[in-house]
Amino acid sequence: MTNRDNIPLEYTASANNILPQLVDRLRQLYGIIAQNTYVKDTAKHLNRIIQDANNQTMILIVGKERVGKTTLVNGLLGRSVLSVNDKNPTGVNTFLRYGEHEEVKAYFLDGVVAVFDMSKLELLTTGDTFASQILREHLDYLEVYLKNDLLKSVTIIDSVSLEAGGGEMAYFSESLINRVDEIFWVLRSGSKAINAEILLIETLKNKGVEPLCVINGIDTNDDPEAFMRDEKERIGQLMSDFVAISATNALEAQQTDSEELWRKSQYDNLIAQIHRVAANSDKKTYAILIRFLQWLERFRFELTVIPQRDPFQSAVENIEKYAGDTQFEFSRYQRDLAIVQEYEQEYEQVANVFKKVQTLYQLLQTISQNDYLQDEIVDSFTEKAISYQQLLREYRNMHSEYMREYERLDAQHKKIHGKGLMKAIFGHHTQNEFFKDRVNKLNDQQVVCITQFNKVQEAEASMLQAVYSVQNYLMDLTKKRLARIEQKVQELNQQRAKEKRQLKLYAEKLNEFSCLIEAQGYIKEVIQPFLMDDKLPLRAKDQEMLKETINNIMTIDLSRNGLLARSQMNNKMENKAIPFDVTEKYFLHTLALSETDVISNDIPEIPQKLNIQYNNE
Repeated sequence: MTNRDNIPLEYTASANNILPQLVDRLRQLYGIIAQNTYVKDTAKHLNRIIQDANNQTMILIVGKERVGKTTLVNGLLGRSVLSVNDKNPTGVNTFLRYGEHEEVKAYFLDGVVAVFDMSKLELLTTGDTFASQILREHLDYLEVYLKNDLLKSVTIIDSVSLEAGGGEMAYFSESLINRVDEIFWVLRSGSKAINAEILLIETLKNKGVEPLCVINGIDTNDDPEAFMRDEKERIGQLMSDFVAISATNALEAQQTDSEELWRKSQYDNLIAQIHRVAANSDKKTYAILIRFLQWLERFRFELTVIPQRDPFQSAVENIEKYAGDTQFEFSRYQRDLAIVQEYEQEYEQVANVFKKVQTLYQLLQTISQNDYLQDEIVDSFTEKAISYQQLLREYRNMHSEYMREYERLDAQHKKIHGKGLMKAIFGHHTQNEFFKDRVNKLNDQQVVCITQFNKVQEAEASMLQAVYSVQNYLMDLTKKRLARIEQKVQELNQQRAKEKRQLKLYAEKLNEFSCLIEAQGYIKEVIQPFLMDDKLPLRAKDQEMLKETINNIMTIDLSRNGLLARSQMNNKMENKAIPFDVTEKYFLHTLALSETDVISNDIPEIPQKLNIQYNNE
C-alpha cells in the first residue's frame, strides 16, 4: 500500500518484537497525559495509535457506490453478514473483527457505546426507515464481531462510499486512511475509475500510499482482461497491484459448495493478498512509528500554546497571589479543624446509637433514622418485625372489637334476663332468637381472633429467630461506620500531606499541568532512547525529525521557572496532622436485646367460645 514496503531486510527479524515494546511505552505515556483534560483530543489520538498497534492488521475497502464493496466482504466471510441494498448503500464505516460471541458494537459521536445483536445490523447500516436514518446520523462507526477464521489475522473495514462529484477530488476520511495498514480500492469491471477517484489516489500516492486495485464483477463483463489492461495503463502507476474477482460467484460458491464457482471467482488471489498484508509485520511497525512521530509534532504544538491560555495563566496568577498570603494556610487549617470536629460529633452519635434502644420499636426507629444501618439483610429483618407489629395491632383491634360487642350484649342480657351471658345456660324467653343470633356472631369473631392470634405467634417466632443474628450484624455495620469516619479523617490528613507534597513539587509541576511536565521527561528519558535504537526501522531523516521534535518539546517551560520554589510557599504551609483520638473517648454501646425486650408481654388471651343455648317458644 505504501512505500514503506522498501524497509531494509535487516529490520524484518526484529520488527515482531518492536511493536509490543513500543505499545508498552506508549501506554505509559498515554496514562500520564490522559490526566490533563486540555490535551484530551491529543490523548485520544495517541490512544487510537495504541489500539491500532495492538489490533490485527486493518484492511480498508474503498470505492464509489455500487461497485460491490459489501458483497466483496460477504464473499470473504462466506455468508451474507452485511446487508446489500441498491437504494441505500452502506451508511456507516463497519469494522469486522474476530469474536467468539457474534454481536455489534455501535460507537456514537457523543462517545456512547451500545451493544446490539446481529439482527440489528441491517437497521444500523442500510435500513431505510426513519429510525435507521436518525441512528446513522449519530453514529461514528460500527464494530461487528464474527467467529470467522480470516478475521483472526486481519480486521476488514467495509467503508461508506466515496463522496465524488464533478471534476473535484473525491472525499474520504483522512483519519481512517491513516489508521489502516492496507487499502483495497474497488472498481467494478467495465466501469472505469472516475477523475475524482484518480485525484484522491494521486494524493495518496504523494503521501506514500499505494492501494491494491480490486476489480470486482468479472462475471458481468464479456472481456474483464481487456478492462484490467486498460485500467493498468491509466492508473497502474498509482496502484501497488491489480486483482480481478467476482464477489457474487465467491459468495454463491461458498453457499452451494461449488468448487467451479470458487475457481471462477478468483478469490484465492484476493485472500493471498490479505495474508500478505497480515504477514507484513515490519511494514505495520514502521507505519505505527511514523504515526507516532506525527503525533509528537502535534503534542509539541499543544504544549507550545498551553502557557498562553487559561487555565494555565490563571493557575500561575493564583499561586503568585497565595505565595505572599501568610493567612491563607492558617485559614485552611481552621477549616479542616472544624471538619474534623464534625466528624467527632458524628463518631459520638454512632458509638451511642443503640444506647437508648431497649425495645423492638426503639430498634426499628433507630434503624429507620440511620442510613448506614440499612441494607438488604437489615431490611429483611425490619420487614419481619414490622409485620409482627402490624399483625399484633390487628389482633388487638380484633380483640377489642370482640370485647366491646361482648360487653354490649352482656349488658343487654343482664337487663332482659337478669344475668350475664356467661351465666346463661338454658332459658325460655321471648327474645331467644335475637340473643342466639348475636352469640353466633360473637363466636364467629372469636374464630377470627384465633386465626389472627396464630398469625401473630408465627410472625413472633420468625422475628425472634432473626433478632439475635441481626443484632450482631447491626453491630458490625456500626463498627464499619465508625471505621469509615476514622478513615475520612485519615483521608483528610492524607490530603493535607499530599497538598504539602504537591506544593514542594510545584517548582517542576504546575497544578493540573504537572502531568504534561512528567510527559516531557518521559518522552526524553524513555521514548527517545527507545526510538533511536539502531534496530528500529527508522530512516536517518525520520531520526532527525524525531530529535528536532523532542528538543522543541523539552524547551517548553511549563514550570514557570520554578515559581513555587521561588515563592517559598512550602515553608508557610501548616503540615501538622489534625488529631482524632476518639476510640477511648467514645466507647461503642453494645446492642443486646433479649426475647422479653422484643416481644409483647401483654397480648390479650383468646376469648372463650360462648356455648349458650336457648329454647324457642
